[in-house]
Amino acid sequence: MKTKFNAYEKTLYEFLSDIYVVCPKCENQAIVRSKGHLRDLKEKEIKLICTKCGMSKYYSETPKNKWTSERSGIEYEMRNLIIGANIDPYFRLPLWLQKEMPDGLLWAYNYEHLDFLENHVSAELRNRENSPMRNKSLGSRLPKWMTSKKNRNEVLSGIEKLKRK
Repeated sequence: MKTKFNAYEKTLYEFLSDIYVVCPKCENQAIVRSKGHLRDLKEKEIKLICTKCGMSKYYSETPKNKWTSERSGIEYEMRNLIIGANIDPYFRLPLWLQKEMPDGLLWAYNYEHLDFLENHVSAELRNRENSPMRNKSLGSRLPKWMTSKKNRNEVLSGIEKLKRK
């Protein structure tokens, strides 16, 4: 029987609660902790923590981006989050779980995200017809090289190496 997995009902935003990053101070594994979904977050609830060197920093302590409207001349301060790259969205630190592959970069925010990728890549049947989030889902946003049958073993091997990290 072929293995099935539905990667079309989750989004990347669902993996943002604990993000493993490279500590900017000691280069060991650190964690960016946050609670809830992006639209529910408070800046003081997002924190960078390194258990190796003791580094601790709140997202609210980072500088905001400033820009001036060309039309009104009003200056604004805001935070730009980068979602879907091999850096954490808040502090923009490199992810701990990343590996260069022949066709691209394999990365995950955390081990739950890595398990999700493993389940999707290893599935022989990927069903998406009934999902209301077809185009917003993580399954629809993965690069073709990662989901290609010809790369399956190589990608799964890369995921396994990241799990041991």
